Amino acid sequence: MANTSAKRIAADNKKTLANLQRGFIAVNIFYILWRVIFYWSTFSFSHFLLYGSTVAVTLYLYNLLYGMGNPVYLSDGSLAKSGDDINGEGLVAYFFDIIYVTWFVHVTTALISDKLWWLMLSIPAYAVYKGWGFIAPYLFSGSSASEGNADDTSAGGSKRQQKLQKRQESGQAPRAKIARR
Repeated sequence: MANTSAKRIAADNKKTLANLQRGFIAVNIFYILWRVIFYWSTFSFSHFLLYGSTVAVTLYLYNLLYGMGNPVYLSDGSLAKSGDDINGEGLVAYFFDIIYVTWFVHVTTALISDKLWWLMLSIPAYAVYKGWGFIAPYLFSGSSASEGNADDTSAGGSKRQQKLQKRQESGQAPRAKIARR
């Protein structure tokens, strides 16, 4: 049964990687034909730098996905390793999102306007948005925040812990729960 799952993952990964490769080729041929060849007079060095850097990022992410999801077969044709499931959630899904945003920007800048290169800033903006919950406590953990919290919890614990500590100091035993039959 596990082998069936591994074969399914390998087939899905192979199909996904093939679709990514076809999409990459189609978008870049379109951009080069439309923007670079047909509208050469509007193609500048800054366009070359933007296009080259975004293609490099896309190729890098594709190579990462290929390395993670490419199945490995033995010489007799049997599956040795299915690769990681690249159709799952998590960081891999963000790789696909970055690739798709890059393709969208390539097509729209070729057809509509150069101002759409600014859409590439949505990628780091979204990363900051998603990472803010992790970063903010480290940025704002100054002395003023810790002084305000020190008044609320003088003993250094939750309210329940403070009550238990007061009971122990006064000699009272904590209340035991009586089990009913």
